[in-house]
Amino acid sequence: MMQNMPLPTGALVRLATAADNAQIMAIWNYEVQWSTATFDTALRTAEQQEAWLADHSDAYPALVISADREVLGYGALSAYRAKPAYSTTVEDAVYVKVDQRDKGLGHVLVSVLLDLARERDYHTVMARITGGNTASIRLHERHGFHLVGIEREVGIKFERWQDVVLMQCMLHTAAPQRQT
Repeated sequence: MMQNMPLPTGALVRLATAADNAQIMAIWNYEVQWSTATFDTALRTAEQQEAWLADHSDAYPALVISADREVLGYGALSAYRAKPAYSTTVEDAVYVKVDQRDKGLGHVLVSVLLDLARERDYHTVMARITGGNTASIRLHERHGFHLVGIEREVGIKFERWQDVVLMQCMLHTAAPQRQT
């Protein structure tokens, strides 16, 4: 599955490992400092990064695209909500290193994340995207995500109100199984 994705020469997409933590953290911390792609305002520490990766194991995998030991981008699935009724829904997140954007890496990451979500029998994938991030909105639309709502002025970053666009991709249309 992962080997057949279109990638830059020498690049591969694979599950993230502890060896990737520093580079994943650097990509994340760039977004914290310079963008509204995350509403976090404090830089992630090495310990927090280790905990993040530990939370992204089999049920909620984290991926990287790397070339020559350089992490070019990463993505992950996360629990959507903590309540048991949400157990078949996940949220995706995709971040590409600033100097690697517009090369199709986000496309590869979303494609693989959706494949992994299907393999794990998730029913739907949600994307929460900062309003105005048209590149991420278009990326998700190309993968079958549809707008389901806009949360108006739910965050403040860089001294401005920020909206969140909520998008959804349905993976399975079968009737729910009876819970016992």
